[in-house]
Amino acid sequence: MENSYAVEIKQVREIIDLTVGDITRPPGMPAFMRGMLNLRQQMISVIDLRGLYQMAPLQDATLCKILVVERGDDCYGLMVDAVENIMTIEDSRRFGAPKMMRNPSAQGDPRSEMDEVIDIGEGDARRTLSVFQCDRLLERLTKEIPALAA
Repeated sequence: MENSYAVEIKQVREIIDLTVGDITRPPGMPAFMRGMLNLRQQMISVIDLRGLYQMAPLQDATLCKILVVERGDDCYGLMVDAVENIMTIEDSRRFGAPKMMRNPSAQGDPRSEMDEVIDIGEGDARRTLSVFQCDRLLERLTKEIPALAA
């Protein structure tokens, strides 16, 4: 995997498999919008994070997942490459991201949605992951694209 990120599970309602045939693409949607998904009688706007951040599409999307997140009465699906693990992280392993890692003005960069990092693992398996803020992304998108807020 190119980059791995962490998302706080409290921001995610559920994780579902990507089933491309279930997604409908209405005309006039921004390129990064994969389309609309009817999930148990609730319409969800599916956002392709690779498309949003100008990353090349995956050759094989079979492992892709959709993180279903709620914002008020609205639901959004964030399409990610995969979900690697779900774990509990102690507060002592959470840190503010160094300023050089943060890039709040770069709208085409995932770092614009991050201000915290976590340390996971021990020894050679130790890794540092940036914590992706789903709420910050959705707030920015609903301001930029009024149709998402409707």
